[in-house]
Amino acid sequence: MFISVDMEGMAGVVHLHQVMRGTPEYERSCHLMTAETNAAVAGARRAGATRIVVNDSHGDMRNFLLDELDDGVEVISGADKPYSMGAGLDPTFEVAFFVGYHASIGTEGAIMDHTYGGRTVYALRINGRAQSEASLNAALAGTYGVRTALITGDRATVEEATAELAGIEGVVVKEALGRQAARSLHPVEACRRIEEGAYRAYADRASRPLYRPDGPFTLEIDWMNASMADLCAQLPDVQRAGGRTTRYRTPDFQTCYRMLLALLTIAAPAAYQYPRP
Repeated sequence: MFISVDMEGMAGVVHLHQVMRGTPEYERSCHLMTAETNAAVAGARRAGATRIVVNDSHGDMRNFLLDELDDGVEVISGADKPYSMGAGLDPTFEVAFFVGYHASIGTEGAIMDHTYGGRTVYALRINGRAQSEASLNAALAGTYGVRTALITGDRATVEEATAELAGIEGVVVKEALGRQAARSLHPVEACRRIEEGAYRAYADRASRPLYRPDGPFTLEIDWMNASMADLCAQLPDVQRAGGRTTRYRTPDFQTCYRMLLALLTIAAPAAYQYPRP
């Protein structure tokens, strides 16, 4: 089983300063992230999972407290890895879990909504449909024949994912009151619910969705500013489709995903840099 773990969707996490390395609250969020991951692992293992690989999928992707993480898992960490949040996916897995995820950029009533590039991406579409990190990673999993079985996060995140991925198990751990405010379960209760949700997700894995959209794929990104589009449009086969919009076409979803990651890297130098807290 494969588990991709983000941080913004953890119970009790509501503010940028809780998810950025170097801030006073960041280390506490690493504890929460590790605990919710352990809960998902425990539930899946009760349902019969044996080999479990967890992929740290937040920020610099070095957030797990390894001495607190379940000692029966394999861990993928570090940001410079193929397929990023989907690193490690292959046809040997039956299902994927997405723990601590957030909603797509522009979602109302969602904590820290963004889609992959919080400082770069204003909107992201494939074949005209808006994408979230959950839909992107579920589609990547689908190219390997891996079903997406579970998502956890705030209510908007879960509702967005379950609308796109019919049949996925969703666990709501908080409800946004604004982009950086929420009513949240206590972390211990959140872990209880995640463990139970993970148990159901894995026990019923054969009925979970295999999300495999039909190609060819047209990737359109509206960037935060026109300088980002200037940089990305220098790549062969990347078209300028507007003042701050680029377009790329490919018959293969894995190639589409890899181009998304490449474009994010190219656009990054033109992004607003968060000041140090």
